[in-house]
Amino acid sequence: MPEALREFLEREFPVIPTETRVLKLLAYDAVAEHQRSLDPSANASELSDEDVVSRLQDPRAFGLFARRVHDARVSREVKLAVAERAFDLIPIPTSEHAAFRVEERTPPGLLRLVRFLLENEAFSVLHLLHLIYAAFLDAGVLREADRQTRTWVLMAIVAREELPDTQRLLAAYQFLAAMAPRDAAAAFDAIAKARFVSPAVRTGLAAALSGSDGGRSWFAAVAVQEGLLPPGDGSEASRLEFEARVPALPENVSARARKWLERHASQSPGA
Repeated sequence: MPEALREFLEREFPVIPTETRVLKLLAYDAVAEHQRSLDPSANASELSDEDVVSRLQDPRAFGLFARRVHDARVSREVKLAVAERAFDLIPIPTSEHAAFRVEERTPPGLLRLVRFLLENEAFSVLHLLHLIYAAFLDAGVLREADRQTRTWVLMAIVAREELPDTQRLLAAYQFLAAMAPRDAAAAFDAIAKARFVSPAVRTGLAAALSGSDGGRSWFAAVAVQEGLLPPGDGSEASRLEFEARVPALPENVSARARKWLERHASQSPGA
């Protein structure tokens, strides 16, 4: 099919004619990189438009395309549409048994796209749910992001009043658990002191993290409520699932959360 890639780009994204050629080149380059990652002997010159369109349905290839688009001089509208499409490729399963290999279903560089959507007031509850689920399956989604982007996104998410408190707390726990101890402690302190973060979120986060197990039981209970984990039944399989899926916080973060709660309890009226 001639011009299959052009037709795909014009159908999926609000491109203008002068941008189409740029996006085609970026798409070929991204798919070629993805092919080489799978097979170092792959020959990019053998790719057709149809091949590129097909490969762009793979979140890994599309993530490489999205990274190139966001670094290119194309319109904000195209960048937003590409970021939205990247999230569309991350499915939320209908049950905990419908899991998949996250490295095959999550676009690389996801937090860069999250930051772009947040900066452009285009980040929704659905985007947050996709991010929570991806990070639940593989903390590397957060851990492998650069420190500046990871911290910026965490602070932006906890500050967004339009996002539900429960999901913000769940995401904050995931972010802190994915950080090095010093970074996690600094991030918790920043949240606790931030005036643009609601008192309910600050107190809720401190309470969640202050448990004797560092908040793991809290996280597991909320994960069950949100459909991320099956209810525990006391079996060995359930215990193994808990150990594999529920992240642990650095102890210094839990200690800070307990001290914060104690300090604020003593300062409250009637204490």
